[in-house]
Amino acid sequence: MLLAFAFFGSSCDKNSNRAEAVSDSLSLEYTLHTTLPHNTDAFTEGLVMYDDKLLESTGLNNHSWIAEVNMASGEHNKRVLLDSRYFGEGITVLNKKIYQLTYQENVGFVYDAASYNKIGEFKYETEGWGITHDNRNLIMSDGSHRLYFLDTVGHQVVRILEVTDPTGGKIKNLNELEYVDGYIFANVHETSQIVKIDPENGKIVGKLDFSFLTNEAKRTYRNASELNGIAYNRNNNTLLITGKFWPRAYLVRIE
Repeated sequence: MLLAFAFFGSSCDKNSNRAEAVSDSLSLEYTLHTTLPHNTDAFTEGLVMYDDKLLESTGLNNHSWIAEVNMASGEHNKRVLLDSRYFGEGITVLNKKIYQLTYQENVGFVYDAASYNKIGEFKYETEGWGITHDNRNLIMSDGSHRLYFLDTVGHQVVRILEVTDPTGGKIKNLNELEYVDGYIFANVHETSQIVKIDPENGKIVGKLDFSFLTNEAKRTYRNASELNGIAYNRNNNTLLITGKFWPRAYLVRIE
């Protein structure tokens, strides 16, 4: 199945023409290639491709895990189940280690990517939402307009990036993250938008609107919640998109 979509802004009043023009200029088209099954038990917080495998992390207390996903069936082979006091958040894989955030517990966990055995922990002062990396530093979101770059030795913040639109407005509620060809892609919490961020200056350089996919997920499965999940496959330059309790994941390519 091949469908093309584009995001276009809408004008609410006479003073919004400039905002509409900016929004239109940032619109990115994408092609929907296929759909895959997704586990409707998964309150998706993180999604990542590693070593030709799809890993997914989930949230909610007593319902948080990291799993290797069977892409044909969408089912999870649960490898890491968090203690009930932890609310799991985003994951990423760097240097053969899986890094996992927790929501308000101010602690992240590190696992060996081959065995899934826990090999460390790290602390942070903010909430933990999404996480990715640029092949050097971890990049973390906390639900604000800020992204935090952490070193991989002491897990200390080495840089804070403020994310803004072209007019200087702050882009808040940044959630699940994915690093794609030199840019940071971020879900905007409780919206159907993913924004493309220049990591050099924090400016938004593109927007993807996945309202069509969100609406389809909610129409298909009554418990489906918001969009949250971006996994980049470097082998074929595609993104796998899904959401919390969604019945499907969607393979797309940005035009």
